[in-house]
Amino acid sequence: MAQGEMETGMGQFSGWSPIGRIVLFVVLATLTGLFCAVVGVAIAWAWIYLEHGMPLEFSHIPPKYQFAISATVISLSYPSLALLTFAFMRRATQGSFESFGLVRRNWARDLTLGILSGAAFVGVMFAFYALTNLVQFEPVPQVNWRHWLVLSLWLCPLIGLTEELIFRGYLLSEAEKWKGKKFAIIFTSILFWLAHLGQGNVHEPLGIAGTLTLSVTFALMRYFTGGLWFPIGFHAGYDWLAFCFGGDSGLGFPTLTDFKPNVNPWLIGPPGHIGLLDLAFYILLLLGVLFLMPKFWRKSETSEDIPTSV
Repeated sequence: MAQGEMETGMGQFSGWSPIGRIVLFVVLATLTGLFCAVVGVAIAWAWIYLEHGMPLEFSHIPPKYQFAISATVISLSYPSLALLTFAFMRRATQGSFESFGLVRRNWARDLTLGILSGAAFVGVMFAFYALTNLVQFEPVPQVNWRHWLVLSLWLCPLIGLTEELIFRGYLLSEAEKWKGKKFAIIFTSILFWLAHLGQGNVHEPLGIAGTLTLSVTFALMRYFTGGLWFPIGFHAGYDWLAFCFGGDSGLGFPTLTDFKPNVNPWLIGPPGHIGLLDLAFYILLLLGVLFLMPKFWRKSETSEDIPTSV
């Protein structure tokens, strides 16, 4: 009886319009994220209170405690959001995740290529800044390697996986069913921007343009590669190298170098901010994905599908 009721509920949900499923998901995801964030802050703050014997303002908290708050909030909210996304994917298709980009074919290859490509992109951008003396990268004398391992092996992969599942996985697929691919890219990019408000200068013109450009680029990666694994890897690799060498973004994440721009902030933003040159690199990445990735991926897939001897 219970199994029959569950199947009926799943059938009813899959019969909803895409906009209905999107609205319900966004509302539940927002509430879930806020609840987990509040719980995470409360847990970390209680620990800090016990350590110091008195509450502290966030700006006065040492980096290791800032990291504790940020890591706790992310570790609670992102897995919860990922599970919620999987639940909506399952109910929308009654068990199949492939239509949302979680394809089985070559997933490890695409994920690895994504990680390397994301890290390489940030590496090229930072190398250009260093060689032109636009930015000084000074090694940090003392690095908390335990925190760095948590950032590298847990937080960055978790952020890349969860955000791509939500925006380029579930929401992109549902928005495409609603109004087509072009609308889906624009719609999910706006949602991606809204979800990052409050970080750096995302509320300012350069921040808005940079965030939207990256989101469109991730969506094109999803379509051109035929799956979600490459953008997941690229997102994780990008975040990892940006956090490691981009300086303290105010979250307490461990960094290997101090990021000190020698130019005005509007040209190259301070850590966590997007400047005009940053935006230029994002646009070049978008153009590269738009014009080069289809040819590369078509050639790669053809070489695998067609035997070498006929």
